[in-house]
Amino acid sequence: MLDRSGFWPAPSTPDARLVGDSLDVRLLPPLPQVMVSGDLTGFLARHDLSPAVGLLAPVTQPRYALRLARNRMLAVGVAQDHAASGWAEGVATTPMTGALAVLQISGQRRMDLFARASAIDPKAGSPSAALNFAGVTAALCQDDEGLRLHVDRSLVSYLFDWITATGMAV
Repeated sequence: MLDRSGFWPAPSTPDARLVGDSLDVRLLPPLPQVMVSGDLTGFLARHDLSPAVGLLAPVTQPRYALRLARNRMLAVGVAQDHAASGWAEGVATTPMTGALAVLQISGQRRMDLFARASAIDPKAGSPSAALNFAGVTAALCQDDEGLRLHVDRSLVSYLFDWITATGMAV
């Protein structure tokens, strides 16, 4: 099979960062993440996690859960071996640590960036943390530093280019 690894290059350094006037966007080191479908309440209890939260809801690090759909969530800070994934105890799990990157968006203009990237009213809220952010599907929550955007790792370079093109982080 043809090697396409260079087709969607990630930022050249694991600590990629964009800093602008009152805006700071940085790629966090890989965080353990697991996609969970099925009995979410049971999974949360077994892993001692708080209930899964929706869009722009506050989370407490290092472990939290983001609701993505009625029966699907992303558990962050929960590590799982690929061999242990699959269907067990009423849930299907898939390790997502390598598949999803997390961007930390902080600074006074973080909500200006959100407004430019999404048509969602930030005051309306949503039980799902999933959204279309700058044309890509992602999940978004808030922590003590600002916004946390969970996105497909292959799209990090695109998002950095998109944010740079806004002129907000130059």
